[in-house]
Amino acid sequence: HIPLVDKRIDVSTDMFRVGYMQAGESTKRLIKDNEFYVVTLQDKYSKGKLNAIVKGAYAKRRPYNVGVLTQVAFLLSQDLLGDNYDETALETRLNKIAKKIIKRKGFVLDNILEIDYTDVLLHTNNTKVLYKPYDEYVKPLELKIKNNRLSYKDAHSFVYDKPHRKTVSKKEKTDANKGIKKITPLYRLVRFIHIPKNTKIGTEIETLEQLRIGSAKVDNFEILDASIPFRIKNDGTLLLSLNLTKKHYSFEAVAHTKDGDSNKISFTIIIDDVKKSKYYNISK
Repeated sequence: HIPLVDKRIDVSTDMFRVGYMQAGESTKRLIKDNEFYVVTLQDKYSKGKLNAIVKGAYAKRRPYNVGVLTQVAFLLSQDLLGDNYDETALETRLNKIAKKIIKRKGFVLDNILEIDYTDVLLHTNNTKVLYKPYDEYVKPLELKIKNNRLSYKDAHSFVYDKPHRKTVSKKEKTDANKGIKKITPLYRLVRFIHIPKNTKIGTEIETLEQLRIGSAKVDNFEILDASIPFRIKNDGTLLLSLNLTKKHYSFEAVAHTKDGDSNKISFTIIIDDVKKSKYYNISK
């Protein structure tokens, strides 16, 4: 029983709107790196509570979110807490749960590209990275939590059951497709690329291939961040346009046609030190 957050939180605040927790200096002195802690939030309007399991080393370094996803992970991991505490088994369980919930990383920390429990701790409903849509699957669990009615079965079903498919009638399909031309090109949603630190400006890194060829010609590509040292030519070739100054870059791009845009393509480009890395050639 130690205060994992230095500041006092207004008890009238909705526990789902508190935002990120962050340990201050006085708190950090109380936390042990290799131990897990349970952080609990409750507001004065709710019967239930929100919990998050957080490792000491993580709590010292980074902010984290206490929300529906952390409560689900807590319910599915309670058997490894208390008298049955098992640090290794708990960490394995939490990472396994994360991989069932999260389909792609919203943030890349410390060049870790594999999905793990930190993706659950960092999740907000503004990042669209879940297998199950937030409004349809996660939002309804908030009311159950507030009324202290979220059960182990509810949590297990959310993590491990496949999302249901909405049944659409032939008439609905016909009405939905009226006046719509299926011309939008599609690309792979996520691109992970390694390039050497000494890559020269103007080097072509890779060429994007369409998964579905639309009937409209791609006019141009747009990278949705003007500060990125990369550009994409009209034929889909990604190349380096400025000097590299960071260890990794994350950004999104879209292809423009005269009738609409493609899906967003999320890039994570890792910059490798040639002397230490096995990536001597640009990886496709």
